[in-house]
Amino acid sequence: MNVVIAGGGISGISAAKVVLKEGHSAVVVESAAEPGGLMARIANCRVGFKTFHDEIASHPRLSLIGGAKIVAAQRKDGAFLLILSDGRTLDADRVVVATGLSPYDPVAYKAPRVLTSLEYDALIDQRNGELPPDFNRIAFVLCVGSRCEEYPLCSSVCCSYTIREIKWTLQRAAPAITVFYNDLRLFGNEFFMEKMYRDAGVRFIRANSRYFEAEGDEVRLRYFAGGKLVEEAFDYVVMAIGLRPNPALKELAGVFNFSLNGQGFVQEKGALRTDADGIYACGGALEPMNIKDAILTGFGAGFAAVHDPAKTAGGNGVRPASQDGRLYREEPPEIAIGDGPFDSCLFYLGTDDPAERMFYEFFSSRFIEAARSFRKAGKTVYVLTRNVAAPSYEELAYEEARREGVLFVHLEEGEDVRLDGGPVVVSGGGRELSFAVDRVFRLEDYAAAMQDREFLSVYRSEPQLRWSPTKWGRKRYHVGFIRHPRAPRWEAREVLGALGEMRLDDEEERVLPEVNEERCSGCGSCKEACPHGAIEIELVQVPLALFGPQTESVVPKAHIKQDTCVACGLCVATCPSDVIAYPG
Repeated sequence: MNVVIAGGGISGISAAKVVLKEGHSAVVVESAAEPGGLMARIANCRVGFKTFHDEIASHPRLSLIGGAKIVAAQRKDGAFLLILSDGRTLDADRVVVATGLSPYDPVAYKAPRVLTSLEYDALIDQRNGELPPDFNRIAFVLCVGSRCEEYPLCSSVCCSYTIREIKWTLQRAAPAITVFYNDLRLFGNEFFMEKMYRDAGVRFIRANSRYFEAEGDEVRLRYFAGGKLVEEAFDYVVMAIGLRPNPALKELAGVFNFSLNGQGFVQEKGALRTDADGIYACGGALEPMNIKDAILTGFGAGFAAVHDPAKTAGGNGVRPASQDGRLYREEPPEIAIGDGPFDSCLFYLGTDDPAERMFYEFFSSRFIEAARSFRKAGKTVYVLTRNVAAPSYEELAYEEARREGVLFVHLEEGEDVRLDGGPVVVSGGGRELSFAVDRVFRLEDYAAAMQDREFLSVYRSEPQLRWSPTKWGRKRYHVGFIRHPRAPRWEAREVLGALGEMRLDDEEERVLPEVNEERCSGCGSCKEACPHGAIEIELVQVPLALFGPQTESVVPKAHIKQDTCVACGLCVATCPSDVIAYPG
């Protein structure tokens, strides 16, 4: 089978990996001269993409055509004859659409000191030498070009990218940093990063109204907070720009006659499938998403493209987990927000615990769903929020709730909430509000249902989740709620992604490194270096060569977990005592 992949970014290369692993041929058609897409434009991601791509770059069944687009297609006996912009033709049995996302270009706001997030990334790139001498006051402004009338969706990744740009900035300099946000829609352990940077002095200001203009050697930024208009000066303002459908997606929809939704993304007929036979989609062709999910959906689209959909999926696009014992899922807990004899209620969507903030996305959707239901029943409904995590399409439900009459009250920085059985009182920050309601529903009342669960997004680091997006261990791959609690549509995609990832892991038996325990000092260097969390330091009893009542002692030794180790060899290279080596 010959699979043509339209797009050579991270999701397209992920799809190609699975296609090749299944024994088929893959042709990647990339409009740019080189593959990489958006990921290759990010300083701290380009090496990761190159390494990922290099793993298949010389594969004999892989072809990469750069500087070309698919401009026409003819169906022939269930397959396709594709015509490229350079005049070449290709035969394809299946097509995977991996066109990626296009960054919003805020032309009206640009100035020498007003940069997009990608331009700022280039500024702080260590390859570009010294930072500017006036690199002292930096402001990040979120949601530029998204969550607006022109483009209502949340771009899903801008908050996360900003947190990482703060990290990369502080690795090189120590400027005063301020973040202006509407909501902080972070993912998993990023909420701990937020707390760490708050503790380090980074200011976070929740302000929906922001205006800035360059004036000489600084940028004046005005915003409304604390009941008044505030003006500050910064050396640089960084716009966290939104991500929108690639214009090439609309062109391909015309070529292959598949449908797009109202936001310009692929209208899925089933998981990762368009409504045109033989055409699959992944990554930014589906919706705004992060690198982890782009890789996951790439794996899934590659797997789906080379298998009969009827054999890999049920009617809802999900292959039952019972068909492969390595697929692991859990049902979401019942969030019982019961109706009752009340006329008014308030949902409090806030917590000071970063471990509970990781579930903002799950509880935001549940609370908004319940709030809309109560409002339709004629009740007065308030949602008091420290953070509404409604990424991508969830933003539409959030906006619809507001239009239906659900009253959202957004807490600003420094405001406190008193919940003591009487009226709910908001104070501090220049205003005082009181809500006398019949019922109050708090996130903290339901958070216990999330405890003691092995969420992949909680227990795995960013590098682990990125390159192994569903893998808990070699014998277990998490999908659905237990991978990351969010919108139900993701589980069907994650099942296919996990099947693709498992196929990539079905290699010849890996040769794992071994630890010489007699010589190991238990220093922990290998554990700190391992990007997969495959090494733990265990306490081992050893005999003492001494006279006396104590004949044994306990010493630390490194232990390699076979289910998690990928045999990359980093521990072998890192061990200062050369006690870790491959057998033979």
